Amino acid sequence: MANTNVHINNILKNGFTLVKGVINTNECDNIKKISQDLYKKYKKKIKIKNPLEETIYNLHNKDKIFLKYIDFDKTYKIIKKLLSMGAYANNSDPIIRQTAIRNPKIGHAQQLHNDTRIIGCKFPLIIQVIYMLDDFTKLNGATRIVPKSHLKDEYAKSNKKYKNEKIITGQKGDAIILDASIWHGSAKKTVKNDRWGMIYSYCRWFLKASFDHNKNTPIKFYKRLSLEQRKILGFNFNPPKDEFCRSSGRSKKPERPEKYNLPN
Repeated sequence: MANTNVHINNILKNGFTLVKGVINTNECDNIKKISQDLYKKYKKKIKIKNPLEETIYNLHNKDKIFLKYIDFDKTYKIIKKLLSMGAYANNSDPIIRQTAIRNPKIGHAQQLHNDTRIIGCKFPLIIQVIYMLDDFTKLNGATRIVPKSHLKDEYAKSNKKYKNEKIITGQKGDAIILDASIWHGSAKKTVKNDRWGMIYSYCRWFLKASFDHNKNTPIKFYKRLSLEQRKILGFNFNPPKDEFCRSSGRSKKPERPEKYNLPN
């Protein structure tokens, strides 16, 4: 628990922490190979076009390898504690906001931004984990942040370079955990080397996820999920259809998703 508290304090104070060696290198290589194949399969069908990076969304419906990272023990206990702060009895249930795997293209540098879309929050609203599937270096588009900017009552200015910017480097298998209100982006990629990062973004249960998991989860994957994983994907927190179903924003048990199949 001591290490967990160190990482939590780092995030509260500085807006980020680096957790070393959470995934072994063979697993990283396997996830990366699966991701590259998925990108080739779906890149022409994805409506979210980004010419500056290769991206795959909604990992939970793509391959069973991604399911264990929904509540991955080496990171999730940090996330749950952070997203319970300020809740009644300091106990709450985070949900997945978004999952993705990204590889920036050469010449790309992502603008500094705040994913919570609000400033001045006393407690974290969104926490995200970036698992390094490749080494993150200063040349291949590693994550760029402004430490302690999550405490500022302002947004990052467009196209401005700040004196105290930091590029978070690390080795394949490490993980960065961020308070998503910290000003963050990616450094400019100046080499051809891959820099695949697997991102799991979590938020408070009453916030809106980026995608509707109740509508995009195949039954075959839903059946593989534990009760806790179903809760984290938000199946307990779908708004009631009407007042004849229930009045609470939370259901007592996970609600089965609608029928869904990925495009061929």
